[in-house]
Amino acid sequence: MFVVEVNMISNSASWVLDTGYGAHICNDLQMLQRSRKQSKDEMILRLGDGKAVAAEAVGSLRLVVSSHIRINLKDVYLCQIWHARLGYISKDRTRRLVDSKSLEIDNLDHLPTCESCLKRKMTKKPFLGQSAIANGLLDLVHTDVCRPLSILARGGFSYFITFTDDHSRYGYVYLMRYKSEAFGRFKKYRLEVENQTNHKIKAIRSDRDGEYLSGEFIEYLKENEILSQWTPPGTPQLNGVVERRN
Repeated sequence: MFVVEVNMISNSASWVLDTGYGAHICNDLQMLQRSRKQSKDEMILRLGDGKAVAAEAVGSLRLVVSSHIRINLKDVYLCQIWHARLGYISKDRTRRLVDSKSLEIDNLDHLPTCESCLKRKMTKKPFLGQSAIANGLLDLVHTDVCRPLSILARGGFSYFITFTDDHSRYGYVYLMRYKSEAFGRFKKYRLEVENQTNHKIKAIRSDRDGEYLSGEFIEYLKENEILSQWTPPGTPQLNGVVERRN
């Protein structure tokens, strides 16, 4: 971690050199020679106001002080300081500030692409199409626990858990006072449906909430040869059969 100070000077081509510097920085990739891209968080520059900015590239830079003196700076870091200071605003909004004389930036059209902005604007691909329906009864059971109810049901119940057979779409609902009762409700559901249909539950699909990841629940599924299918975090669409019911 280096501590650097940004010097506000009118001439953007001017440099302030310090023999006790932590790092020299610039904001134009074209100024660097033999530059290489920095990996994420490889070099963090601490500004004078306490904020941290990641360096995007590092390279060498040659300064011509006079006709007889030339200075070669090594390990000069590229950093879009103003882009970071202004909250990573778009190039169009930055151009408005420059046009209104509120900000002075040269070579605005040559600013490097901000990877942080690209990552933050990434979106998920839509879930298209329809998943195949299970071939037989109880081949796959969907389950989910509803969030706490704002008003307690008669008997003091504040949760409910649902089980839906993928093949028939027939569902069961069990009231619960606590989420920890989910394991007991599943055993009750399994006993009833397997007795009524003469079929065995082959797989159960749920999210990754704690009630489905308890040691006793997982061990019970293994002992009874029931496959557990946990959906990835943040993808309720993959268990949409029961999510829509809840």
